[in-house]
Amino acid sequence: MRNVEINGSTIQFLPVVKGLVSEGDSVEKAINEENPDAVAISISKEELVALGNKDDYDKYEPSDIEEIYGVLLETFGDVKIPPPCYVKARDVGTSKNITLVPIDMNEELYTETYCYEIGGLDLIRESMFVRRAHRKRFDFASVGAFVVDWDKKINKPGGFRKLNLKREQHMAEALRNLSGKYHKILAVIEYERSGSVEGLLSEDQPQHS
Repeated sequence: MRNVEINGSTIQFLPVVKGLVSEGDSVEKAINEENPDAVAISISKEELVALGNKDDYDKYEPSDIEEIYGVLLETFGDVKIPPPCYVKARDVGTSKNITLVPIDMNEELYTETYCYEIGGLDLIRESMFVRRAHRKRFDFASVGAFVVDWDKKINKPGGFRKLNLKREQHMAEALRNLSGKYHKILAVIEYERSGSVEGLLSEDQPQHS
């Protein structure tokens, strides 16, 4: 994990791969070993609440894009919805009475940002990606390489890149705000967003490995 020190607090970044079952164990290990004052999770407040409704887990119907991603991700191990990395963060954090903080946009803000940034051409290109995804080549050198390559291809339309930049900026700002309240924060963020969020947060800040 990489650390960023800001406002007298230490933020430890734990990049996670959404959907991969083994990532749940990594999150549990990190929480138990680091014993943070707060766990920041790259989901919305509505998603955090939904994770507490375990009876509804089997009712979730993935989109076409999520289904394709899941099939490809199975190259690296078992896959499950909702993402075990987030489920474990919520469950272990709750059991240890650690504060859980959702740092991604809430549904209302995300919808507003989506409507502002995503145009008709972006949606057409996304639809074309879904239809052709099974013929595309992805980087399977490692699970990290795959999720980064997938993210690069799925977010090739400019509107989606802008949307994700806004998400990254939102999460970085949320972590800045948390740094004034908690001494040690574990940031559980999807692999493909973690580096950018860390970069935004660590500008002009000393880093420690």
